[in-house]
Amino acid sequence: MTQPPAAEFQADVLVVDDNQANLRLLTDVLASRDYQVYEALNGPEALRIAQSSRPDLVLLDISMPGMDGFQVCERLKADARTRDIPVIFISALSDTDDVVRGFEVGGVDYITKPFKFREVLARIANQLTLVRQRQEIEALRRQDRQTFESLSHMKNEFIRMATHDLRNPLNVILGYASMLERLTVTEEHRALMDEALQAINGNVAKMRKLVTDMLDLAQVETSWQFKPASVSLGSLLEKVAGNYHLIAEQKGVTLTVTPPAGDSTIVADANAIIRAVDNLVVNALKYTPAGGRIAVRAKLRDQHAIIQIGDSGIGIPPEDVSRVFDAFYRVKQASNPDIEGTGLGLSIVKAVVERHGGHIDVRSKVGVGSVFSIVLPCGLRS
Repeated sequence: MTQPPAAEFQADVLVVDDNQANLRLLTDVLASRDYQVYEALNGPEALRIAQSSRPDLVLLDISMPGMDGFQVCERLKADARTRDIPVIFISALSDTDDVVRGFEVGGVDYITKPFKFREVLARIANQLTLVRQRQEIEALRRQDRQTFESLSHMKNEFIRMATHDLRNPLNVILGYASMLERLTVTEEHRALMDEALQAINGNVAKMRKLVTDMLDLAQVETSWQFKPASVSLGSLLEKVAGNYHLIAEQKGVTLTVTPPAGDSTIVADANAIIRAVDNLVVNALKYTPAGGRIAVRAKLRDQHAIIQIGDSGIGIPPEDVSRVFDAFYRVKQASNPDIEGTGLGLSIVKAVVERHGGHIDVRSKVGVGSVFSIVLPCGLRS
């Protein structure tokens, strides 16, 4: 006779029967199909095991002395810890009233003795499939809730930011525009006009940066079209360095790049990783004074790529380190009151890295500098 296949996935099954022979028979059959089996000879013992072990399924005999199967099922369904565990009744009774009562107290299926083991295994597999499907649906719901909460948080933060970070630049722009309207074009007013135009352009750039960062973060967290491909980590870092060598030189900061040795091919969305490293280098340039150093280096270790951006800047206070990746969070220090930012750059970096299945952390000491470390799998699932 053809044997039923092994269980499609690992699962824990609690078998409850006051008959030792039946209990052993069912246990042997289920164990042979790779199920983890718990045994109980009576109702109280079944409740104790169910509450402590939380099995994926209960096979429950009806006719037991003291507490019968119906009473056990009612107790299981009344307990928040066990109410979602499916119960399949097993009994020599086949009376319609017993079958109906079994469903009324919360059973999901009914098997009669003597057992047909292929039927038992098929019914168990069916119920476990339903359990897994419910778990997957709930996981998707949780993911949807998290996405909604993230977007809701961003909406609330945008409203808050709009009342300050956008309103202030707009007031500057409107003020200078109003002044320009009243000025007559004379050489005397040329310097004032240039100042007004510079302020307008600067504040427009500030607002554009804020809106762009917000849209980028929302896209990475929700609708980003992920395009992984084989890319050279060394070439990627050289491209980033090429973007900022001149800026670093003008600021009096030394920028060095150390690519990994040998073949450094990884699977990643190159544009997204460049954006992430760009943000970290820009951040380092902001907080590193003239005469300081910024080092960008990468290495491969244990099937992972590690990208580090270290600087000799002002550092991050210990109380702020755990929050630097939070959206809109900006470190306030007496030494950097005039350094502007949207508070979204590091959030974008974190979102990009996590979308690649990696993680990012930071080590920092005030007055010494910071090191941001990105760890990515060399190959990833799209």
